[in-house]
Amino acid sequence: MSGISKMLLIVFVLFILQALGGWYQIQNYRKAMRRVHQYGNVGFGQRKGRLTAGYIIMIACDHDGIITRCEIMQGLSFLAKFKPLNEFLGKDMKGRSIYEFLDDMKDFDKKQKKKYKGYINAFEALDQRLQDTKLEEDQKEAVSQEAQDALA
Repeated sequence: MSGISKMLLIVFVLFILQALGGWYQIQNYRKAMRRVHQYGNVGFGQRKGRLTAGYIIMIACDHDGIITRCEIMQGLSFLAKFKPLNEFLGKDMKGRSIYEFLDDMKDFDKKQKKKYKGYINAFEALDQRLQDTKLEEDQKEAVSQEAQDALA
């Protein structure tokens, strides 16, 4: 086998390993999403690492914005798995309001915002989802009230 053939074989094997690793990671992500979604509304965020480990975070909360579960996947390898996350910024997460963490993060400097970008995205996604849900409930209530007024 010539040197070029060996090189092409190595590249092909690495390509296959990358594809298998990606498939494995997607399966792990789907399982974690189903698991966390059982605890309420889910917001997720990510921070990509170039030479350092990135992370994906999933935060679940109830309809009042109280955190019910949080999981994070950190690492450089496709072998990284989601693990429960209990603390953020030195505070227990479970049982605390997402709004408390959003208030804390408003004072972050540029470097901290970059470091905690995934957390910020997850909390903001939950905030938006809760606002949308409240708006829908208010609209349904208004339509119901109009229907009752029309019948009276």
